Amino acid sequence: MHNEPTTPMAWMLISTALLMLTLPGVTLFYGGMVRKKNAINTMGLPLLALALVSLEWGLGAYLEAIVAGGSGTTERAAAGGSLRFAHHTMAAALALALVAGGIVERIRFSFFLVFGLLWTALVYAPIARWLWGSGWLAGMGSLDFAGGSVIHISAGVTALVAVLMIGPRKGYGRTEMQPHSLPLSLCGVGLIWVGWCGFSAGTGLASMKTAVSAFVAIQMATAAGALSWTAAEWIQRDKPTALGTVSGAVAGLVAISPAAGYVGPLPAIVIGIGAGGLCYMAVNFVKAILGYDDSLDVFGMHGVGGTWGMVATGLFASTDVNPDGSDGLFYGYPYQLFAQLVAVVAVWAFAGGVTALLLKVLRLVMSPRVAPDAEVLGLDLAQHGEKAYS
Repeated sequence: MHNEPTTPMAWMLISTALLMLTLPGVTLFYGGMVRKKNAINTMGLPLLALALVSLEWGLGAYLEAIVAGGSGTTERAAAGGSLRFAHHTMAAALALALVAGGIVERIRFSFFLVFGLLWTALVYAPIARWLWGSGWLAGMGSLDFAGGSVIHISAGVTALVAVLMIGPRKGYGRTEMQPHSLPLSLCGVGLIWVGWCGFSAGTGLASMKTAVSAFVAIQMATAAGALSWTAAEWIQRDKPTALGTVSGAVAGLVAISPAAGYVGPLPAIVIGIGAGGLCYMAVNFVKAILGYDDSLDVFGMHGVGGTWGMVATGLFASTDVNPDGSDGLFYGYPYQLFAQLVAVVAVWAFAGGVTALLLKVLRLVMSPRVAPDAEVLGLDLAQHGEKAYS
């Protein structure tokens, strides 16, 4: 263990605020990618996730403190604990917001409310404890600096299971479903990119050296992912698109998440290049072959990107970057790759299995999707009585 000072509380506060910025970023990114008749509904779901998880986790922590009868900690320690709690709350809200992207344009608002409450408690929270708490995956040495498994694989696999069980949007494959406002989406990714820097503080226990290293790794991987996706699209379609560039940036952000605090700049670039290429193939080929309707490609971006990031952490992690981490396969420690693969398999199986069971139970008491005529009318009017544009 190193003896450097841990992340100062002021930076932890800034980091948490930056992390919170990813939620309005996702709101804009998703809102611009749907048809205009569903813009308000789609933009409302990530903000609903933020409100929902904040109260759910806040009340849960309050009740836990009452049961514990007070901890007797100092004021500074209590403040530090509150900041770490807030940081984890933002991460949980982000995961639920990402899940929404797979099922927008057909999901009932009330169903998402109930599903979100239960999913966060039954799926997200156990996985977070496994890797970020004192759970069994952390105990066996699995690394996940900023949510490759906890946030992205859990959200991506959940979205895949949900779209398979809920079914495609009405007219999917026969009706044009083009983004209605790409400028909104581009602005959203800009906010997400900035907000992702909030992950560079990790859980608030990282040294400042590690936080700075993670910041640089995030930037390098994101840039490489953007250019990698752009190049793949340019080669295949003869024209690069702005949406492709920002999609590659998101893929890079996702893939570097588990590795950010454990790899240097050059491995981060390799991780970003791999993310851009793999996620491009998943979104443009795998989805078409399998025929599932993942509205905003949550599985292709987050499930695939998070999986690649976890595997890459097992390849490229280095104690030269973070003495509290581990060396990966390429630095002489094959076990780390094994630990990463175990984490990937465990999170895939748990998130997929519990989500499927949860959806089956909920469908017994409430319908997950709106009526067909409401879907044709648009969820903005049908669910909220509002219009994005007059």
